[in-house]
Amino acid sequence: MTLNRRTFNKNALLFLMGSSLPPILQGCRTNNIPTAPPRNLLPTVTETVNQAIAKLSPDTELLIPTFLGNDYRRFYGRGIPQGLNLLDKFALGTGRTRVGTSWRTWSGAGWTGQPTLTRDQGKVYLTIGAYDHSLRKIDIATNEVLWRYQFDDVLKGSSSLYIDEKAPEENRIVILQGSRLGIQNSSASPGPLPSFRAISFRTGKELWKLDIRQTASYSRDNDSSALDLGNGILFNAGENGIGYFLNSATAAATLKSGILQPEILGEVQLYEAQDSRRQGGNLVTESSPARLGNHIFVASGSGHIYGINLETKKIVWDFFTGSDIDGSVAISKENKLFCAIERQYIPGKGGVFKLDPNQPEENAVQWFFPTGNRNFSGWEGGIVGSVSLNDEYNPNGDFPALFATSAIDGYLYIGSQTQITGQKVKGPWLEKDYETPVILFKTNIGGSISTPIFTEGNKLIAAGYNGVYLFELHFEESPGQQVNAVPNQRGEFYEVNVKQSGHFLPGISFEATPIVWDGIVRICARDGWMYSLG
Repeated sequence: MTLNRRTFNKNALLFLMGSSLPPILQGCRTNNIPTAPPRNLLPTVTETVNQAIAKLSPDTELLIPTFLGNDYRRFYGRGIPQGLNLLDKFALGTGRTRVGTSWRTWSGAGWTGQPTLTRDQGKVYLTIGAYDHSLRKIDIATNEVLWRYQFDDVLKGSSSLYIDEKAPEENRIVILQGSRLGIQNSSASPGPLPSFRAISFRTGKELWKLDIRQTASYSRDNDSSALDLGNGILFNAGENGIGYFLNSATAAATLKSGILQPEILGEVQLYEAQDSRRQGGNLVTESSPARLGNHIFVASGSGHIYGINLETKKIVWDFFTGSDIDGSVAISKENKLFCAIERQYIPGKGGVFKLDPNQPEENAVQWFFPTGNRNFSGWEGGIVGSVSLNDEYNPNGDFPALFATSAIDGYLYIGSQTQITGQKVKGPWLEKDYETPVILFKTNIGGSISTPIFTEGNKLIAAGYNGVYLFELHFEESPGQQVNAVPNQRGEFYEVNVKQSGHFLPGISFEATPIVWDGIVRICARDGWMYSLG
């Protein structure tokens, strides 16, 4: 059972009501009918319950608290979208940033740009960072902005939220948010560059800043979405190629280099010396960490997918791809890693690896799915977004386990997590042959760096540089002899038929990843707006 604040309050009240009665009355029954308390005891019980209600914290649930929803990076919201009709839109504004020696003006929000959702004190709030340098808390029922916190540069990555149980009530919900390094800074700037910060969800006030220190990486930005590991520990990956274990208690922050900084409990370096010789300063970690049991898995732009032991805080598993990696590792219910890789620094193709982290690195590949090479907006192919899994929307395994991804080659792909074709494909270095999965659906949606998302009702939303698409998945039982028939977890075979049922704003650029809540799709665009669709 998931223990959220609402469940806690309910159980606490039941306990208090029971404990308010004398023991003899708690156990007294006649013919299995509970004996009512004496009339003169009722005011005492009512008073005790009312006092308990007054003392209990407001109902709080972290609904979508981080990029791709949970520790496994595979939850995208709830509800069945009925269409992509415009319901509302919210202005995110415009901001300036520096790319190399040039100034750029960016509007709206881009990669990863996925909102988070929190229920607090009876209302649902959205938090979103945008290119106007602002992090906002928005009441989704009214679009009212409760507060707005200003960073030093544009915000690209999604927030992460957690509960600091040791904090005062007003600061108990904490937002972790990264940004670019600051328009007044360069990666060689002396002093702290606090591009990762903790903000109070309820007040919008700053709690601490973390200096993303200079390393062999050419970046000191922070695009990654952090993880709350419990037991008072957070994990964040900076674009300087350092993974930080941080004390989650905001009260533990101390003054360092002139700013209030969190306590660092440990660090791991997410690149090797030979990576710098091969890739120069492009050792950037932009992906978000995922958790499986006692390990974190994080994809690094240095060309590695690292497994980090949480007890030792050391790297214990290192799968080398040699390519740039931007997408976050997604972990399936069968505890396999789905890793998207870009095509850079490799002679072959980018695509998707399915890895078994319980195997030695040299035996970890279960299959590789290559996507097409294509020069597009500075990319050469592969996948910049992450892999989406339908596991959270197929809880009993009634339907086949699927993955989906959008690629630089312009195609949306939907495939089987488990079924392979029997044919072999070349790996990224053209040296090894790997099994490859059955692809059930492929359609051209235009180039994309957004992550598609599965939803309830067997639907899927994909976005890219040609608008937003809605697809419906239909599962038909099959005897198993069909070419595209794939099994569910009981070995029953299904054919998967996919139909496009909506297309919103063709020609408008969407780099961000959407969410769904109560059947409403929310997604940010590069035209300066966040859209609500349904």
